[in-house]
Amino acid sequence: MADRVTYQQWLESAEKVQSIAADTSLELWQKAHRVNEAYAGLALEGLRSKHRHKLLAAFGKVNAVFARYTLNSFDEYEKITESDLKEIIKIVSSLAPPRLK
Repeated sequence: MADRVTYQQWLESAEKVQSIAADTSLELWQKAHRVNEAYAGLALEGLRSKHRHKLLAAFGKVNAVFARYTLNSFDEYEKITESDLKEIIKIVSSLAPPRLK
């Protein structure tokens, strides 16, 4: 059963991601780190199955990018190539929820 509160949290996370991605004061590696944090704590069990799978598939793609690197701390995001950082941001930015009714 879908939970309206969870969908509202998803919307807030997506809006936060858009804000982070547009923030010109942040370095690209900082944006890549922060867009992932925007979804921390989202209760996936409150989403419909198809939406849960959408999010899990997207974060699987992000994890595939991270798998190319050994990162032990936030600062090590600087080791990630620019193209991979942009890919991470693009994937996470594409996770807008459906409109709330």
